[in-house]
Amino acid sequence: MPLPGTPAARADGLISRVAIVRIFVPGVESQAQLADRLRAEGYTNVVMSSVYPTPVNPYPQSNRSWTRHLDLTPVHAGWNGVATKDGQVVQVYAQLLSRWN
Repeated sequence: MPLPGTPAARADGLISRVAIVRIFVPGVESQAQLADRLRAEGYTNVVMSSVYPTPVNPYPQSNRSWTRHLDLTPVHAGWNGVATKDGQVVQVYAQLLSRWN
C-alpha cells in the first residue's frame, strides 16, 4: 500500500522538498508488478529504472536501456522510478519487507 510523504529538506537552500510515494513490497516482485500496483492506485506515467539516480545521472528513468525488461527486473530497496498522480510527479521508493520484519 503506498504511503505519501516527503523527505526532510530545507526550503531555503539547495535542497528542496520532493514528493515521494513509499511502496511496501512484501516479497519478490518485479518492477512491472510494482508499476501495475501503482497504476491500480491511480498513478500514471509510471517509469521504472534498473539503476539508481546519481549526481552524474540524476534521471536514469530517461535512458531506455535502463527501463527495458521490467518483468525481469526485481524491485530493489529504495528508489525505483517516477510516477504522476493528481498532476504531481513523485519519486517511487520501495521498502522491502522480509519475514523477519
